Amino acid sequence: MGMHLVKELLYLPVLVLFWFVDEILWHSYRKTRVPAPVFVMSQPRSGTTFLLRTLASDEKSFFVLKHLDWRMPFICFWKLIDAMGLRSRLERIDYWPNTEIGRLASKIHFHNLGSVEGHGVFFEERMYHHYFTFRRFPLPEILQRMSEANALTPREKKKIVGTLRKVVQKAAFYRGAGRFWLTKENENVDLFRLVYEAFPDARFLVIVREPSAFVSSYVKMSDACTTPKHGTDPNTIPGWYDANLNFRREQCAQHIAFCQELEKRGAITYVTFNQFTSDVSGTAAHIYEQMGIPMSPEFSAHLQKLQAKQDGRVSGYVNPPSEEVGFEAYANFVAKASALSPEAQRAQAA
Repeated sequence: MGMHLVKELLYLPVLVLFWFVDEILWHSYRKTRVPAPVFVMSQPRSGTTFLLRTLASDEKSFFVLKHLDWRMPFICFWKLIDAMGLRSRLERIDYWPNTEIGRLASKIHFHNLGSVEGHGVFFEERMYHHYFTFRRFPLPEILQRMSEANALTPREKKKIVGTLRKVVQKAAFYRGAGRFWLTKENENVDLFRLVYEAFPDARFLVIVREPSAFVSSYVKMSDACTTPKHGTDPNTIPGWYDANLNFRREQCAQHIAFCQELEKRGAITYVTFNQFTSDVSGTAAHIYEQMGIPMSPEFSAHLQKLQAKQDGRVSGYVNPPSEEVGFEAYANFVAKASALSPEAQRAQAA
């Protein structure tokens, strides 16, 4: 963990230099308009990554940022690696180490530097203020500090929101071409509230899954995706397990409240995990209809092929028994949200 901090400090002057090069040579990016974004939101292990990456494959409608973009959010860097033909090589680099636990993490969440990811990567790696930071430094005190977005000063909030907006504008300027920005967040609701302040015309796509299914997968992922980052089994750290699970209970409560606010604003569309994974094409068609986005025949055909891959998918790992105490309210919320999904509406019509 200490070596990681040292490495980050050594990188910092280069990152600052790249940022100012952008401000000098490509400052016109600030005038780039980002059309009403689409934000995918849920709790972990509820299908957000699959949903995000599925929609991101429609490059005529959406632009996204990959892990490498979030890690190195500089137009000058993007131009350099594209000019040198290095992008594909860099994007093939695996995020996880080639170890037994690293390979398990890859099965749970496949991830290389070319993977489409949400803005949580940016908050973790460039702002050090995200739940993911807790995986890099798995100490309960760190989680408490990183998860309390409301504890930030107004200046700090303005800095986080303003910097994120600039990064998205850079991506839109460089290759967005008027398309909708698509991103996700399934860890911290308070941070999504901050992002919503920067993009108040955003539309939320919420995918829900029963806690009896997602909690056990979340516990498994927390173990497998924390250890590879530093070689320490987090379960050996006093208070880690309870802090991790209590944080998820708190986030479920905040998630419910935020979705209720979005419902009043008419800015939310619900789908279910089971619905999306079993009917990718039909669910995507409903999403596009709700968002007012036309779907091309090419993307529709792509979804049919994707469904065949999804039907034959084998996880390659087994989740532990789930712990559902404290998630009862979220289970009720999922049931109500499921009743608003197209799956339930079609059943009622029949």
